[in-house]
Amino acid sequence: MSMKRFALCVCVLALLTACAKKEPRPITIAINPWPGYELLYLAEKKQFFEKVGANIKLYQLGSLSDAQRAYLNGQVDGLTSTLIEAVQAQVLGGQALKIIMVPDYSNGGDVIVSNKSASSISDLKGKTIGCEVSSLGIYILQRALVKSGLTLDDVKVVNVEQSDGLSSLNSGAIDAFVTYPPMSVDILANENYQQIFSSADIPREIIDIVSISDQALQDNPQLVKKIHRAWDMAREYFLENPEEASAIMAEREGIPAEDFLAVINEEIVIMSSVEQRALLASGGGLQERAVEVCETLVKIGALETQCDSLPNMIYSGEL
Repeated sequence: MSMKRFALCVCVLALLTACAKKEPRPITIAINPWPGYELLYLAEKKQFFEKVGANIKLYQLGSLSDAQRAYLNGQVDGLTSTLIEAVQAQVLGGQALKIIMVPDYSNGGDVIVSNKSASSISDLKGKTIGCEVSSLGIYILQRALVKSGLTLDDVKVVNVEQSDGLSSLNSGAIDAFVTYPPMSVDILANENYQQIFSSADIPREIIDIVSISDQALQDNPQLVKKIHRAWDMAREYFLENPEEASAIMAEREGIPAEDFLAVINEEIVIMSSVEQRALLASGGGLQERAVEVCETLVKIGALETQCDSLPNMIYSGEL
């Protein structure tokens, strides 16, 4: 073989090798319908993740419980959730995870709705309450009952997924339901139902977070920084283009854009990365809050563990 032909073969082989190189596997994050998470969807839709060099794929599911199950089953690298689902995932055998974002907190978005047989939480005594018993729902219900001098023993609790809440109320299977937008928007549009409790009654207790597995973070050391940059780009785009951005995000939620905006403006507080850093920083109190959530879950029988040995769940790298 001549040197010219040999050199040509080497070049062809190099080209074939380069073409055969696979793109890095995307980091998958389970996300369920909730207005506070929607800036992540906007970041994906507007290709902000790509612009900052983050290979992110949002895995869209129907509820907090679904997102938690996907993580526990190893289907995704991370999840959007509240502290409740993240603590459970940490304890129930999922991959060790770290909380990397605190995108928002609920300030009235999470609610308990009831039929006309109850006009207050106290009226729920002896009633049947639907909620996601392995998720946020049971925590909110327990907090609401305690504030009204009741306990879980005073009501009948049945597991009802978010997608089944309205039909369960309509059929009379349950008297009240623990829910959140966009499902709560549809339920409260029906004159037969009313709100009797919201997360505004327990200020700053319901914090929404994004968690990623330790392994994915080790494999992608710049990932958290990039996600925060994309988040801030989406937040800025929303502030500058509220009507267009709301229409995009409301479509995924399945509610009118004006209802979506009302929830964002009145029922949740969206935080910038700068505001999130204060919570994620050492001394920000987030780990202590995770332990408190763990203790509440143990107390109501939703979890069995020693909360004082809960691993540190807060990401401590550069943001």
